[in-house]
Amino acid sequence: MNSSNKETDSDGKASGRPSRRQALGGAGLFLGGALAALGIQRASSAAPEDVPGIKPRSDAWYDLRFTGDGLMDNQLLWFLGHATTGMSDIGECLETAKRIRPGEEESWFAAWLQTAERVHRFAETAEGRSHALSAGETYRRAANYYRAATMHYTGRGDPRLLEATRRAVATFEKSNALLGYPAEPLEIPYEGSSLPGYFIRSPHAKPSAPILVLHQGLHAWPEETRWVYDGAIKRGYHALIFHGPGQGRALREKGLAFRPDWERVVSPVIDVAERLAGVDPRRILLMGLSFGGALAPRAAAFDKRIALCIANPGVLSWWEAMKSHFERFIPGVISLLRSQPELFDKAIHRLASGWPTAAYWLRDVQWKHGASSPAEVFQKLSEFDNEPVVHRITCPVLIMEGTAEDASPGQSRKLYDALKGPKHLMEFTEEDAAPLHCQAGAGALAAQRLFDWLDENV
Repeated sequence: MNSSNKETDSDGKASGRPSRRQALGGAGLFLGGALAALGIQRASSAAPEDVPGIKPRSDAWYDLRFTGDGLMDNQLLWFLGHATTGMSDIGECLETAKRIRPGEEESWFAAWLQTAERVHRFAETAEGRSHALSAGETYRRAANYYRAATMHYTGRGDPRLLEATRRAVATFEKSNALLGYPAEPLEIPYEGSSLPGYFIRSPHAKPSAPILVLHQGLHAWPEETRWVYDGAIKRGYHALIFHGPGQGRALREKGLAFRPDWERVVSPVIDVAERLAGVDPRRILLMGLSFGGALAPRAAAFDKRIALCIANPGVLSWWEAMKSHFERFIPGVISLLRSQPELFDKAIHRLASGWPTAAYWLRDVQWKHGASSPAEVFQKLSEFDNEPVVHRITCPVLIMEGTAEDASPGQSRKLYDALKGPKHLMEFTEEDAAPLHCQAGAGALAAQRLFDWLDENV
């Protein structure tokens, strides 16, 4: 084990040399996204440097300055990291960034859409000349760039958004067909609708093999998390990835919003997973990333078919994390939520009016939670709290945490401490070059450590 890694098991003992926890700059206001501190300082003159958690930009390698917008830069890093799995090319990502104007989500959407269309044309040319491998690999990148366009765009009335969503799906499936990648499209029955997803059968699996069920959080699509599902099938695990309410295609194609009783989402997925040929129903693993690190433990508290839960990062109370961020900028604002919701709305709108990224976040989270006002969405967020149900979790839980976690700082340790059953805390540090939210930019290391641990424990 790398001596810089810090891991903690159920007995509370740490393995390896503990690292110093270093904050990114406390920009954790944004659900499921890591935000660099300069984006806050430039966007909100009302947020002085002495506010807890706000610091000047550092010389850290992940403190990018490509677009001039902290959140956009971090999301760019997410897609740069996909180069290790062939889903992006570094030059294509950096060239796209040069066309993005800070704080303007329309420019983000247009820039990535332009890149996706260009790369799609490259793929069509290769396919037309019977270069199936080249075409498949190029379609794979194009699909990811269509997804990238949708990540930071809330124009739900814009027909281009639904078109980009559909192009992402069709291009991903075209790539899989040309490359012979074993991803079978699924429509999972769900309360009169369905949840889109894929079953990815491992060519290396034993006759009865474990299955890794994967969902994302607020922003990413599960297809983007190739380091997880591809790492799984290479090691003999089947994989099932899906879009839950509030996420990806379930939101954009079907209009489904997030819900706090996530077991009502996961249980229908497990109903499908346990009936798939070759799947060992006693070894169903559930993994949630980003905001999904709050959702997956909730499901594990109620559905006892889940043999192992993986939370990346772990979250005991998403609500507590969100409250703490807003209290930094408007002390006492949460107390207005129930007593004076109209005044609460005015305070949040005032903050957002001088801070483009906060305004984007507000539009984004209201849409995804099916809310029409700040007060309504915060009331909904207050229901995302695992503290009342954590005692019900009996399966082993693996928590993956970066030391620069900023979306829900401190929540992994709180979840770990609250769990009464088998548990393991896997920490990624500055010295590992993997300290960020969901190990952005470090998928190769994250996959190695995740699957080495699973191979030893499943």
